Amino acid sequence: MKAIDYPNGTSARCLMVFLPGRGDTGERFEQRGFVSRVRAQHLSIDMVAADASIGYYANGTLTERLFEDVVAPRLRRGYQQVWLVGISMGGLGTLLYSRQRPSGEVYGALALSPYLGEQKVSDEIRNAGGLQMWRAPPPVATLNASNYASELWRWQQAVNAGRESGPRLYLGYGLQDRLAQVDVLLGDDLPATHVFTVDGEHNWDTWQVLFERFLSTDALAECE
Repeated sequence: MKAIDYPNGTSARCLMVFLPGRGDTGERFEQRGFVSRVRAQHLSIDMVAADASIGYYANGTLTERLFEDVVAPRLRRGYQQVWLVGISMGGLGTLLYSRQRPSGEVYGALALSPYLGEQKVSDEIRNAGGLQMWRAPPPVATLNASNYASELWRWQQAVNAGRESGPRLYLGYGLQDRLAQVDVLLGDDLPATHVFTVDGEHNWDTWQVLFERFLSTDALAECE
């Protein structure tokens, strides 16, 4: 998996990994101002944008390749925190990676307008009255195309309830986004300070505003 580095210029305390949406490349994060916005905060953060295309999701190798090609070589620099920032399909990627990697590797994740799997599972959650009311299936050892959605929701339910460990998850989406009806189910079960919504659709203009909202919080305080 190819990736583009945006180093801080000094020995940074944190690493931020960008995961693009379907049809986008890692370069788009620089083109749409995400890199410059982080730099404007004067944070001790190295950034890297991964070209995590849909093929990695389709063949089930996203987590393996993202770790081996992108994260692992950079962890040798001794970062105190690793953050994932994903958009749409990349938002799904932040959850997949965090679920499949050892606890503690990912400190925090920001999922913007994430795709969260097939509608069948989200309909079950909605009909149950929310994520904590949903009767989740038993955990699975290995994720595949048929079980990843239900397992990610089950895992997030367990993390939110304190039964399992996971990264500090932040969520942002536009109120007119085509995925908003599903994303709200995840947001309803997160701390209110971890959820950002704005008027907007499934596009970069919306994600830029949401990212600004995230950067205005103290989520990255330990990366100063």
